[in-house]
Amino acid sequence: MTGVPGSAYQRSKGLETVSWKQFPLGRGLALSLLEEQEAARRQVTGQALLDALDEAAGLPACKLVVADRPQRHRTRDGRLALKTYGYYRIAWEAPPRGSIRIYNLTAIRQQVLAPKVFLETLLHEWVHHYDFTGLQLDRSPHTSGFYGRIRDLAETLGVGYVTPPRREMPGAAQVPDDVLSAAPDRLGPGGAAPPQWIRDQVMGLFGRGGH
Repeated sequence: MTGVPGSAYQRSKGLETVSWKQFPLGRGLALSLLEEQEAARRQVTGQALLDALDEAAGLPACKLVVADRPQRHRTRDGRLALKTYGYYRIAWEAPPRGSIRIYNLTAIRQQVLAPKVFLETLLHEWVHHYDFTGLQLDRSPHTSGFYGRIRDLAETLGVGYVTPPRREMPGAAQVPDDVLSAAPDRLGPGGAAPPQWIRDQVMGLFGRGGH
């Protein structure tokens, strides 16, 4: 629980569902994303899905940027060590401004990111938006409740098969590595290494080839 206030951690852990003001009419959009390959189309459809989720949950808008470029990455001894699938950033204004950025091409081979991975990344980052602007948490740790909310969201949209397993992240890993907090007057730059669940699931689903 390093670096995470106890209240935020306990609230995050204790809530495994997303509370909706109205049912989100986003299933068709989520399924459409599984058919999209081009960054421009993914951005249009993905933004429409975010808008539907934000409206249904009563949240301020969250902007999506799909960068048609390779994932930011680092190598060690000539081999891929870390890569960024996507990240969420928040600017503390009134109302807060949230933004999600996802890279459309893989780090080394520069192939289009697999549709399931793109969608699960989008849902993961939106739950960070929900934590900050819906639950009013001052942190959004990767707790078992956080992953429960992702699964609940995915099942609501009818795409539960794209989500990671529910599990508690050990120790300091509960501090998210895909969230950036910016000063009130601007969105901060930057990126972050992908969450471990994304690395694990990509390896399990698609193996080392293509990334």
